[in-house]
Amino acid sequence: MRRDPMPKDAIDELLLDWYAWQHHWQPVRGYSTGAGFARDFRSSRQWMTLDERSEDVDRHLCAAIGRAVDPLVCALNLRLRVAVTTAVRNLAADAIVWVNPRWPETQDRDYAQAKAALEPLMRVRGLLALR
Repeated sequence: MRRDPMPKDAIDELLLDWYAWQHHWQPVRGYSTGAGFARDFRSSRQWMTLDERSEDVDRHLCAAIGRAVDPLVCALNLRLRVAVTTAVRNLAADAIVWVNPRWPETQDRDYAQAKAALEPLMRVRGLLALR
């Protein structure tokens, strides 16, 4: 079901960065990610194009935002966390694809309540100033 792009505010953008950070690939802890002889090897960035450097900076910013937003979302009660996850998945898809499995009738109200609870915490941490 495709529809017009969903409006996004600064909190939505931070939550989208959190969602992207949370769903990227991570190696399993306790297992080596490479050969022992090459573990200290670092590739030079001197050959990166400006676009590649820009993407690298964006990736690091997204990770920093994700690490900062994660404890805030985890501190919400279950109903609000489900609303946030459902809404952000739909924002990432730019369409209404996902439905709140437990409380579909109150999804919009719960998401608004979650954003209202997150906003002062994000302001205190200076996250809203980043966007």
